[in-house]
Amino acid sequence: RVHSENPSTMSHEHDADMTSSLEGKDDQLQKKDHGHSHEHEHGHTSVKIVALGTVTLGGATFTIDREGQVEAGKETEFGVELVGASTAVPSAAWLANPDGEKLCDPVSGEGHDQHWHFKVEPLMPVKKSKFVLRVGEEEATIDFARGAAPMNDGILSVFKAAHAPEWRGYLELKLHGDAGDLELWLYKGYAVSDWSIAGGMPTPFDVPKETVMRLTFLSHAGKAVELRVRNADQNEDESGAPTMRGGSTNYFIFPGESGADAEWLVGEKARYLVSIAFEAEGKSYACDPFVLVPHEAL
Repeated sequence: RVHSENPSTMSHEHDADMTSSLEGKDDQLQKKDHGHSHEHEHGHTSVKIVALGTVTLGGATFTIDREGQVEAGKETEFGVELVGASTAVPSAAWLANPDGEKLCDPVSGEGHDQHWHFKVEPLMPVKKSKFVLRVGEEEATIDFARGAAPMNDGILSVFKAAHAPEWRGYLELKLHGDAGDLELWLYKGYAVSDWSIAGGMPTPFDVPKETVMRLTFLSHAGKAVELRVRNADQNEDESGAPTMRGGSTNYFIFPGESGADAEWLVGEKARYLVSIAFEAEGKSYACDPFVLVPHEAL
């Protein structure tokens, strides 16, 4: 159910019937000690999805993400999903500058169930613009996180700090559908220059190694997991690279050595609505709900 005539340009439907990469038996025999092989990743370019947050319109909450970067003369697809029970339907979307000037014609969405896709194509530079969504007579704007992108084939999400309402960080969450395990990275931000739409390598947002990431599955009542460091020494990522810097790190995993059940997260066509919260050095951080699918489906 992908809204594209060309199957190779699959939109980020996040739908349960997505095609997914399947491992061969040889790959499975080569699984590493942390539970799975990555042989099937080579030659596959993941869709770059950035979860931007939620807006409330017409008494309903919508979570918004984008696929790829936003730039003049290029079409970018935004995904809008209704959270919870409501009959509200978004009628239009566009990009606008702070003064309200539209950078593209308003477009209607292609939708099914509680999910819509809006394809916008700005005709002029988008530096200060934001994404605008209309439901009925109401409109809401959201920052589209210019330059931000996932770095590890996961889904990137903006997260916020309770003590600094204007501050934004980024977390990348990667679900391995073949084994049900999760990886999470924290970033401070991306260096975006005038000549490069995509940001460079993000700066790690390091927190004490004792920090626990609480991941709540809003789509699966009562389900939640905790991500922790792999170990308190080097806290290596899956490539073996150390991520510990002076007792702090930006990398967390599940289930690791916890012994927690990850079997219920196995499935390369699964789909979840999740949110993440954590405390570090006496400060609270959290992200709005967003849609999580296994990296095999991106």
